[in-house]
Amino acid sequence: MNFREIESAVAHLQKTCKCMECETKYKKKDINIVATTQIEGLFDLRCNKCKSSTIVNVMLTPENQIGETKIQKSRKHKKISQNDVLDLKNFLAHFDGNFKKIFTNKK
Repeated sequence: MNFREIESAVAHLQKTCKCMECETKYKKKDINIVATTQIEGLFDLRCNKCKSSTIVNVMLTPENQIGETKIQKSRKHKKISQNDVLDLKNFLAHFDGNFKKIFTNKK
C-alpha cells in the first residue's frame, strides 16, 4: 500500500468502523498500522473509551486500489481470562518442545 492508499484506508475505517464493545467511533489517533504489503494492510484499532482492541485487515483489489478501500473486519474474539493465561503457563512449564507429538496422533 502506498501512502495515499493508507490514508484512504484510515479514512474509511474512521467512517465505517465502531468499537465492537462500546460502539464508539474511532478517531485517526486510535488507528495504528501494524503492517502493510503492496495489496493489504493490517490495522490495530484501539478504543480510547473502553480500551478494547480490534484487528482489521484491509485488502486492495484492482477495482478499488485508487478509490475506496474495501474493509474485511475480523470476527469478535473472546476476551482472555486469567485462567487462560494460567492454563498456557502450566502447559509451557511441562512442554518438552515436541510439536509432532502435539499435532499428530504419534507419541
